[in-house]
Amino acid sequence: MKVLALWQGMGGVEYHRLYTPLKRLQIDHAQEIEVNVSQEFNKAGLPELKQYDLVLFNRDLGELHYEILHYLAKHEIPYIVDIDDYWVLPKFHPIYKYYRSNKIKQRIIDAIRYADGVTTTTDFLANEIRQYNQNVQVLPNALDLTDEQWLAEPQQRDVITFGWVGGITHSNDIMLISDAIAKMCDYYGDKVRFVLCGYQPGSMWESILYKFNGCSERLRPQVVIAPSQNVNEYGNFYRLFDIALAPLEDNKWNNCKSELKIIEAAAYGLPVIASEVAPYLSTNPGVKFTQNTPEAWFAAMRQMYELADLKMVGNNNREQTNKIHDLPTINQKRLAFYKQLCK
Repeated sequence: MKVLALWQGMGGVEYHRLYTPLKRLQIDHAQEIEVNVSQEFNKAGLPELKQYDLVLFNRDLGELHYEILHYLAKHEIPYIVDIDDYWVLPKFHPIYKYYRSNKIKQRIIDAIRYADGVTTTTDFLANEIRQYNQNVQVLPNALDLTDEQWLAEPQQRDVITFGWVGGITHSNDIMLISDAIAKMCDYYGDKVRFVLCGYQPGSMWESILYKFNGCSERLRPQVVIAPSQNVNEYGNFYRLFDIALAPLEDNKWNNCKSELKIIEAAAYGLPVIASEVAPYLSTNPGVKFTQNTPEAWFAAMRQMYELADLKMVGNNNREQTNKIHDLPTINQKRLAFYKQLCK
C-alpha cells in the first residue's frame, strides 16, 4: 500500500497526527505500507497523485484545497482527512477572523463530507464529525516514547515545581489558575515554583505571562519562563517540573480537544491537575480533577503539593496512560483502517 501524506510546515498538529504515527508505521510495518510526504501544495511541487493508493491530510489543504479534492474524486483516489480540533472557532481564538474571511470552516466541512474516511482523536469529536461523514475511526493521540524528547533526565531542583505547557490559544484557560498561583506563591513563599513553558516574545504571550504571574506586573520570584522549543524538542519541558497543570474552560471548542497534556506528562511520570471537563474526564489515579474556580484550583494545588509521594501518583498516570495511548496498538487500528479504504 502506497500512501501520500500532505502537510505544510511542522507544527504540533502535523507532528502528532501525521509525522509521528506514520514514521512508526513505516518502521514497524515496512512490508505493508510505504509512506511518502509532500509539503508543497502547488502544481509544480505536488507529486502525481495517481500513483498512490491513499492520500492523507489534516483539516485543510490551503489555497489548492478544492482543486486537490476534485482531482482525487476525478481519479477515484481515496483520501482520509484527520480532524483533531473543532472546525468552529470561538471568537476569542487568535485566528478567528482569518478562518472566517477565508471560509476555512466550510473547507474543513467539505473535506470531511467527501472523504472516504475520517480519523480523529476522541469519541466526543467523532460524534461531531458524524454529522457529515459516518466512516470515522477514533485514533487517540499517542507519543513515540523512543523519541529523545521523552527520554531526558529530570532537572535537579530543591523546591516543588508546577508547570504548564501550551500555546497562545490557551490565554483564557490560564486565567482559571491565575488567582491560585498568586495564593500559592503567597502561602509557600520560596518553597514553590511555577514554570511557564513555550513563551515567545509578543503581546499574546505577554498577556499569558501576566495571568500566569497571578495578574501582577512585576514578575514574581517563584515564576520562571521557559522559551519556546521546536516541536521535536518541546517534550523536554516536562523535565523541568514535578506537577503538570492542565486548566481548560468548559466550552465546545475545548471539549473537542484531546487529553494530550495528560499523555505528555505521563511520559515523564508526572501527576497532573486538570479541569473537570471533557476531554480530561477519565478514570486516572494519576490525575487530580478540579472545578474551575480559584478556590478549587488553590485547594487542588495545595493538596498535590503536600502529597508525601508525588512520584507514585505520577507513575499511576504513566501506567494508566500507557494502557490507552500505546502507539503500536493504535497504529494497528490505523493500518487496518487504511487497508479497508484501499480495497
